[in-house]
Amino acid sequence: MSRRRFDPAVRPARILELYGTDLRWTDAGRGLRLDADTASRLHDEGYTMVTIRTGPWRTERVSLIRWAQRDSAGR
Repeated sequence: MSRRRFDPAVRPARILELYGTDLRWTDAGRGLRLDADTASRLHDEGYTMVTIRTGPWRTERVSLIRWAQRDSAGR
């Protein structure tokens, strides 16, 4: 049986940390999920990257610009 991969179409990833406005990583608010609206809003506020949870013990750092490009290409 193969392992399940993270699929943002099923449920948006939970954002753990934000990077950008003051050039350091800061904790994200509870319940913040990475979807198109949130990514756009965060980028407009000056954030450039986020750390998301992709599994029970796995995280990934994602560029908001590249994530938006990947998301729009998949539609």
